[in-house]
Amino acid sequence: MNAQQKMDQVLENQNLDQAFELMAHKDFIAAEEELNEGLAEAKFQEDSHLEAVFYSAFGVLAKLKKDYQKAWEYYEAAEKILPEDPSLKLIVARLGLDIFGQTDSVIRRCKKVLEIAAEDFEYGHQAYTIMGIAYLKKGERHEAIQCLIQALGSEGDLMELSSANLIDLKLVEELIKKRVGLDECHHYLAQALHFAKDRQETKHIELYSRLLDAFSNEEVTE
Repeated sequence: MNAQQKMDQVLENQNLDQAFELMAHKDFIAAEEELNEGLAEAKFQEDSHLEAVFYSAFGVLAKLKKDYQKAWEYYEAAEKILPEDPSLKLIVARLGLDIFGQTDSVIRRCKKVLEIAAEDFEYGHQAYTIMGIAYLKKGERHEAIQCLIQALGSEGDLMELSSANLIDLKLVEELIKKRVGLDECHHYLAQALHFAKDRQETKHIELYSRLLDAFSNEEVTE
């Protein structure tokens, strides 16, 4: 079964479809029943890909219930089944960083994403952003700034992204809070604005223009 067939199988799974519909209506008990049924069937069929998808769905449900410890456990279980899936690694890394304050394991996961998804910059952009925040939490400021630079892409202009909506500002925010790498932060925002103008994304042009104006008005310097 190829990747597209696997994706079609997931999209057509009735338990999964029903569970997400129930989650949207905040019927978490019924959603959990659907997921349990689907997971049991995936295990019975020895379908590891679908099993991992159901564990990920359990992670979504746990996050909606604000049980972040359980969400992390579910995503980690999915990651163990599909160790080469970059999206799962990024989810686990983000949860580990934001909820549990992990740094070293987060950096390792992000480096693995850069290895297994080297040709997909949208994964790389997220990986460098999360990794940079982890380095900053460790007090390794130079490494954090280097991650910000790498998050701009091979040409330093974000043009490898498909939309300005995918530009992640979290590392910029954290660096500015600590007054670290302010020149690089300003450059990053300027590139984000240039990207948005190039793609004619009006909402993001306005956003990055306001951020740059605020940056200049505060006259932040190293």
